[in-house]
Amino acid sequence: MRHLIRPGAVALAAVIVLGGCGASGPTSRLGGAPSIAPGASASEAPGGDSGIPLGVLPPDSMSLSINNGTTLTVTLVVNGTLVASLEPATCLGCGQDDGVPASLLPPLPWQAEVRSPSGRVLVSLTVHEGDVVYSSSSSQGDANRVDLSCGRIDLWSGPPLSGPPPEPGSPGDCRP
Repeated sequence: MRHLIRPGAVALAAVIVLGGCGASGPTSRLGGAPSIAPGASASEAPGGDSGIPLGVLPPDSMSLSINNGTTLTVTLVVNGTLVASLEPATCLGCGQDDGVPASLLPPLPWQAEVRSPSGRVLVSLTVHEGDVVYSSSSSQGDANRVDLSCGRIDLWSGPPLSGPPPEPGSPGDCRP
């Protein structure tokens, strides 16, 4: 189970439940479309059949995505605010339009961090307005990943990362 928390709110803003995520190869998008609890909504980007607009994505259409391919429960913290908690082997944003929408995030720029249970930063990413761009032949965004001995974590805004296969990590890098 994954919890999304609206910035500045004390109470839980949304609960999203995912099926397990698994990949058949290093470049595959992971499966399992989330169901969004009543009262929560994912932002829908304007555009053609793909749902992805051409050009620079407006700030209110941007989102953050995280794939927790580790055995750890991790948290997503944006601009110092807890946004989501993800159990092992879950993904927020692996299906189209199911990342954390800008409406649930602090104002841009976003300093996003994925943290271990003890609060140790495992991977971070800075996202600015105008960083996500789609054209008819390419797309760009911001992304970062870390390979740990207990799995891989990808963090992105815009198109997801692809290849190479996960590296083995270092002994002790998965301590909470």
